[in-house]
Amino acid sequence: MRTKQCAWRVTGLLLLIAGFSALPSGAQQDRIRILSPAAGTTVRPGQTVILSVAADPAVEKLALIGQHPLGVGQVVSGGAPGIVSRGAGESRPIQFQIRIPTEIQPGIYRVTAVGRAWNGDVESEALTLDVESSQEPARIWIEPSIIKFARAGERIPVRVLGVFADASQKELTRSSKTTFISADPRVATVTADGVVVSMGPGKTSIQVRTPTLDYSIPVSVD
Repeated sequence: MRTKQCAWRVTGLLLLIAGFSALPSGAQQDRIRILSPAAGTTVRPGQTVILSVAADPAVEKLALIGQHPLGVGQVVSGGAPGIVSRGAGESRPIQFQIRIPTEIQPGIYRVTAVGRAWNGDVESEALTLDVESSQEPARIWIEPSIIKFARAGERIPVRVLGVFADASQKELTRSSKTTFISADPRVATVTADGVVVSMGPGKTSIQVRTPTLDYSIPVSVD
């Protein structure tokens, strides 16, 4: 019996997420707002984050959905326990909590409040959370460690990996603390998320930096 109840709960959660995953472009963002925390707030793996959401009283089935792997928020005040509430006006925000997974990779993750009103689906402007480790890596390395392009116009993404003092490993490519700089943009450029683009013949290097470590990737373009 308990197995069946668990299965129904999982099925219901999946249906909720699917129902809100393709909201119309004209969704009315002013009817739902995430009041706190501030956009770009730094949070840690394993931390429980409280998010305050204000919604018009006409908004039903109000939920908070985080980018994978954050999952769905749980109502902790302002509504009945669970994952779905309803709007109660600007002066009576709903408090949701999301627990940051301990094994999450550092980077920027989006959280959005969604709901249903009489005239259709509504959603808030997405809030970004910056998930970062409290420690710096003891060593970093890059994959691939050498880049060779056959011609201009090619693109190769790189991965930044780090090992920490406790021997754990994490990918640091999307971390806000990881930066990429090209020594010669005439030969190759690099995007903020680590995609190297060949521009013209020659040799250069891509410098990858964290707050405490540097790594250089040789780049050649034939």
